Amino acid sequence: MTNPPAPPRAVDESGEPAALGTFNGFEIYPMPMFATLAVSDVAGLSKWYQDALGFGVVFTMPGPGGAPSLVHLRRRKYQDVLVVPAAAGAVAPAPGLSISFQADGEVAALAERARAVPAVGAAAIVGPIDTPWNTTDLRVTDPAGHRLVFTSRRANADPDETARWAAMMDAARQKA
Repeated sequence: MTNPPAPPRAVDESGEPAALGTFNGFEIYPMPMFATLAVSDVAGLSKWYQDALGFGVVFTMPGPGGAPSLVHLRRRKYQDVLVVPAAAGAVAPAPGLSISFQADGEVAALAERARAVPAVGAAAIVGPIDTPWNTTDLRVTDPAGHRLVFTSRRANADPDETARWAAMMDAARQKA
């Protein structure tokens, strides 16, 4: 037996999924991507994300005893993080994995905000750093050890690096 095809999803004029309304002051839409962070202290990590990085609470689901069992956080559209309780005996985050968010024009202010919040646990703020690929990045480690990168196009891109990247892209296109 085959399943019938899924009905087409409504999209807005730019081709983005159509909004489904609002909740708690946030637009509700089908999330094309989000991070789920499993931690021992859901409330504590959620507060750190709010204070240090400016995330807002879209929704909190209470668990047994009233402690949150899920907190849905959002900083900007498509910058969604779900914070959930870690399973007993869960391992720490993988050191090589990071989550990147676009933050054009905000990296310096975000770094200043994050540095104003006292560091707890594994929390660390590195940057802003100019990269060889012409972005300016802020590298953040949250108190639970999750790594995030807030990246922006470099305001004053290095013309030599720009030319080098353009040449590499052209060469790759010619091989394809």
